Amino acid sequence: MAPVLVSLIGSPLRAPARLFIGWFGPRGLASIVFIVIVLNHGLSGHETLASVVVCTVVLSIVAHGLTATPLVNALTARSAGNANRPTSQ
Repeated sequence: MAPVLVSLIGSPLRAPARLFIGWFGPRGLASIVFIVIVLNHGLSGHETLASVVVCTVVLSIVAHGLTATPLVNALTARSAGNANRPTSQ
């Protein structure tokens, strides 16, 4: 989450949008790539690492599935509220 947030510094996005992108960032795929590298090298403890990655990906799917609709609704409501707010010139 932190690398995604850092990469968005200086972007025109407001903090809620940056946090949203960070929350739904590319963690699962990176975890799978790293465990494939470990498995290909036959490092010791690879069974434990594979179990941790599987648990991480499953928990990520559950967490993102449970939070997707409420967070999208909150971000949409916030964006709509900002769009209706008069701008000062």
